[in-house]
Amino acid sequence: MSDMHLYGGMVSPFVLRPLLVARAKGHDLPVESFPGGIKSPEYLALSPMGKMPLLVQGDFALPESQPITDYLDAVLSGPAMIPADPQEAARVRLLVRLADVYFVPNLGGLFMGREKPEGVAPAKKALGEALGYMEHFRNAADSHAVGDSFTQADAALIPLFFFLEALGAADLLSPLPGLSAWWTKAKASALGSRALAEQGEAMKAMMAARAAAAQA
Repeated sequence: MSDMHLYGGMVSPFVLRPLLVARAKGHDLPVESFPGGIKSPEYLALSPMGKMPLLVQGDFALPESQPITDYLDAVLSGPAMIPADPQEAARVRLLVRLADVYFVPNLGGLFMGREKPEGVAPAKKALGEALGYMEHFRNAADSHAVGDSFTQADAALIPLFFFLEALGAADLLSPLPGLSAWWTKAKASALGSRALAEQGEAMKAMMAARAAAAQA
């Protein structure tokens, strides 16, 4: 762990995904800001995409949230965040995939709500559809995102669902009893409440910095 560095910012759901997996396995991996930033020549030499997160362990540099999550799940001690049962494992990976393919691309319409209010309604419609897909592939007996224990699916969804509340779209969960119940439990859990508080503070800091830059 001492030679492992996770670079990024706490507002990013893609940084929080591997972080939550590490914590669920019993490892409090710190999130670090890269010296010079993610567009610096030094960072780009490690990850030419210039995005976060980035995991560095010795000479090994690994970008992209899901590969980092899989790697941490494989190398860190603690419970596996993918179920042993093949069908349950497939459902975990499916929920993560549904989130990345159908949910994430439509968050931008909410973020740009002030500048482009006409984009909010289409974004909410698409997000509602994505949530419906997730609801469809969950089981009524699931106490977590999938099954009865924390998995990579919880780690992926918790920091994404943060934005439903932060951006005024939590009503999208109202017609989805399964996800609504999961979200109520997840955000009250020790892992969830801590991560959401950190994400909220990071978002406040980001917005304050943007406001200060706009006034400068």
